[in-house]
Amino acid sequence: MKKSISIILICLFLLPGQSQSQKIIDSLVGPESILKVGDKLFVSNLRGGFISELSEDGKFIRRKFQKTVLYAPKGLAAMNNIIYVTDTSRVVGFDINSGEQVFELTIPAATFLNDLCTEEKNMLAVTDSKSDHVYLINTLDKTIQFLGNVAGANGVTYNTKTKQLYVCGVGVKWNGQGKMYVKNMGKQDTLFTELPNSPIGFFDGIEFIDDDHLIVDDWSHGGRLFIYDLKNDSSTSYTINNGTADLYYDKVSGDIYIPDINKNRVLIENIHSLKKD
Repeated sequence: MKKSISIILICLFLLPGQSQSQKIIDSLVGPESILKVGDKLFVSNLRGGFISELSEDGKFIRRKFQKTVLYAPKGLAAMNNIIYVTDTSRVVGFDINSGEQVFELTIPAATFLNDLCTEEKNMLAVTDSKSDHVYLINTLDKTIQFLGNVAGANGVTYNTKTKQLYVCGVGVKWNGQGKMYVKNMGKQDTLFTELPNSPIGFFDGIEFIDDDHLIVDDWSHGGRLFIYDLKNDSSTSYTINNGTADLYYDKVSGDIYIPDINKNRVLIENIHSLKKD
């Protein structure tokens, strides 16, 4: 009898369409981006206007981490004990321990700053989804360099070994025909090259799994993930039936953290449990 009750309880706690391998972090307010730093998680709450700090197991440490006002926080990156976040037309930085604001830079031409990532020392790459621009910010002298255009530029990630910056987009005028692009940061041009056989979608987050594979998430078709093989120029899709925003990939555990803005939650899915379409 006790065994039967336990099975019933497990079934009740699994959400519709959720496998036992999935985990959920809820009670968020329009989560757009998630970042793991050490044993802590940081989540930008787009609709709430704040960043939350959580423990590795998803429990709130500080529901509102930052000490100053944010309006529409999206992409997150960490560098030199500072959490950086995009906020409409500016990038703001907060001390990772105190939550005090220690950095602010407005990009005058920007209207919808979205994702950002660390590049070389003291440098941040950031996308503007409305203007299609990709920028490079020097956090020391606050200079801004225009890197080039990507249609609906959204997710961005950098490979320190190859000195290449990868960007995925949502497409021209946000038409859902976005692709994946790469730029050689050793060159002084403003050229982003489309990856061969790039998948097409309404792409948001992009991360490296390892040096040879990228993972991107796509709002299309109820929510999908693509894993792109850089050696073979091929991709594999996985339908996850979940809203997708700026994902984070944990290379140690293989866990993929996928913010679901509409359901105010973050889905955690291990890469080894994904099923190919």
